[in-house]
Amino acid sequence: MSDVNWQMLYTAALSESDPNRLYAKIEAARRAIRQRIEDVKDEGNSRELEQLDRALHALFTLSARRRSA
Repeated sequence: MSDVNWQMLYTAALSESDPNRLYAKIEAARRAIRQRIEDVKDEGNSRELEQLDRALHALFTLSARRRSA
């Protein structure tokens, strides 16, 4: 999966306002990010790995906040 693909899914999840569609978008973004992490590990790009880790954390936080709201 390409770098652009996970970013598009991540942005879509962050901008989703419909709670009924939010979790599906979060899960799609998480899967894409995890796949990209596997790809990047082989490349040894620590900067991108940090970016991916921050994105996963943001999705976790978004999901937790929506559940507690």
